[in-house]
Amino acid sequence: MRRSTTWVGFACWAGAALFAAGCAAPADDADVYLDDASQPVTLADRIARCEADPRVVAGLVSRDVCAGAGVFFEETFEGNGRTCGTCHPAANSTTLDIDFVTALDQSNPDDPLFVFRDDPALAALETSDLLEDAAILENVDGFIDPERRFVSRGVNHVLSLSTSIQADPGDGTTVPPAERTGWGGDGSSDGTLRGFLRDAVAQHFPRRLDREVGVDFRLPTPQEEDVALAFQLSLGRQNELDLSRVRLHDAQAEEGRLAFMDPHRGRCNVCHNNAGANFQDTGRNRNFDTGTRSLGSPLNVGSFEDWGLSDGGFGGRDLPRPDFDSGSGFPDAFGNGTFNTPPLIEAADTPPFFHNSLQINSRGTRNIEDAVTFYASASFKNSPAALELDQRFGAPLDLVPMDSIAIARFLRALNGAFNVDIARQRLDAARVLVSRFANTRADVQVKLMELAREELDDAIAVMGDPNNPDPLYPAALQQLGLARAEIDQGISAGSASERQNRITNAIARVATARAHFGEGITFALGQGNLMY
Repeated sequence: MRRSTTWVGFACWAGAALFAAGCAAPADDADVYLDDASQPVTLADRIARCEADPRVVAGLVSRDVCAGAGVFFEETFEGNGRTCGTCHPAANSTTLDIDFVTALDQSNPDDPLFVFRDDPALAALETSDLLEDAAILENVDGFIDPERRFVSRGVNHVLSLSTSIQADPGDGTTVPPAERTGWGGDGSSDGTLRGFLRDAVAQHFPRRLDREVGVDFRLPTPQEEDVALAFQLSLGRQNELDLSRVRLHDAQAEEGRLAFMDPHRGRCNVCHNNAGANFQDTGRNRNFDTGTRSLGSPLNVGSFEDWGLSDGGFGGRDLPRPDFDSGSGFPDAFGNGTFNTPPLIEAADTPPFFHNSLQINSRGTRNIEDAVTFYASASFKNSPAALELDQRFGAPLDLVPMDSIAIARFLRALNGAFNVDIARQRLDAARVLVSRFANTRADVQVKLMELAREELDDAIAVMGDPNNPDPLYPAALQQLGLARAEIDQGISAGSASERQNRITNAIARVATARAHFGEGITFALGQGNLMY
């Protein structure tokens, strides 16, 4: 039976002080739900629930962001059981990767992510790419013949969208969209992030591939779109760095920063200004043809008549025939060959980096070094984007191996700092909640601690790549390990006071670790990082 999350006793959860009015907490201080599939959760239910959420009561999260998180992580829209969080889980940097999908398949093979395996009506909802490459089937060019006219793409993370979706009018691809969504920059049929929710429901949530509204799913209401947008814009960072003011305490990472910004060494800062997603000249997100598609891909391809389709990137929706030659000598793709730039601060933690799960080297592991190496390849050097940069600077880019390795290390340092800061944000919130509410809604405190631990694990993985005998900031890694141990003990603590002490100890360890990174790496973090 589909679970309905109807909240019981709203006012009683609004804060410890209200218990004096006669409210009493359940013995286990956990969420209280009524399982009744005949009573779906409305947005009004979610708002009422959020007004009683301790994060909202304490002023850590706004009511709309909280309600939007409920829509994002819990709402199935009367479809096949998937939610937005199915492909964008909070515990995995809001994306899917091969390790996550493999582990999920082993631990919970009935997860809605895999709904296509047991339902004949949804057998063509995904391809083998989901399990093999964490890539999903997308009908980005419209639902004409959806079982054949498709592309496979990796799952975009949805962190820091507020910094990266404003479209650059200089690339000739912006009317519409006004906002960049998806790998092609045109993932929303109405050109907005707000409308992306509607398209995602039709693409990924249907009970049948007929995709009949009111039968296979329901569409989001305008109010649900509003709060889901508020939540998505509150995820990740709310600001850009100023790399000219950043100084890293790791010598090689600092050299990578210099190479990243130097137009004759890395040339990265032009298209990924300040390691974000925006074009240097305009501060907006621009589409480019960087040649990634010319290297081939491990992913499945759709077909049109008697030939295979390539992923043409931007454009091509609802066209009767392919309109772009991807290199085969005849039109074999829908679009114009361009894709939008993702932010790089989050990149080391969100493989596989390119829209088509491209792997440049054959080492068997996709990592940020592999992604940086692409820009030394002939495919990039001969691409329209590279030729435009050559004209701008008067010479081709010559990305030497030493600079490539240093740039990757620089990106690892930024990503590690980002992970650590989100862990700190969640621990700070847990400390506020335990101080104010003690054991009331202790489940929220514990979940925030668990998510903080996930971020520390990510930071440790990003900074201590096992393939690199020289990890970033070894003293910081030691402190993060100690912080993680404090979190473990706090999660299992038998009292609120012990939990608070462990959280405080973990925060101190995290702060000590963070001081090792350098100066000028200051992130303004959104409230959405506290939701799950």
